[in-house]
Amino acid sequence: MKFKIGQKVREIASGYECIIVATKEEPQKKTLDPYNRSEVYPESGKDYLVLKKVAENNYLGEMNVYETQLEEIKN
Repeated sequence: MKFKIGQKVREIASGYECIIVATKEEPQKKTLDPYNRSEVYPESGKDYLVLKKVAENNYLGEMNVYETQLEEIKN
């Protein structure tokens, strides 16, 4: 996998800045989930689960995306 958990990326089609929270190999660990899941993987064979940035250090809204839909944000 090209990207790592915690890495900031841009979803190409929407232009949203996002942060990687899970990959196919490494799940997102949750302590509170409405479906009582302790680990969450990307859905539907996608490569990554990302959260969209809505404000400085504030991320909301999950997206399941393929690796080709993302580009690295260079600081």
